[in-house]
Amino acid sequence: MPQLLMTGLAIAIALVGSCLVYGLLKASVGLRLDQEQEYNGADLSIHKITATPEREPNW
Repeated sequence: MPQLLMTGLAIAIALVGSCLVYGLLKASVGLRLDQEQEYNGADLSIHKITATPEREPNW
C-alpha cells in the first residue's frame, strides 16, 4: 500500500511541476506564434530558413 501512495504522490508532484513550468513559459515568452508567423511556418519565422533546400530539383 505505501508503494501505491508514493506512486500517486510522485505522479501528483510531476503534474504540479509540469503545470508550473507550462504556466511560467506561457507568461514569460509565450507558447504560440502569431497568425502571420504560423502561416509562414516556424522554420522561416524563427530560424530564418526554409524547410527544403533551394537547390532541390523540382520533380
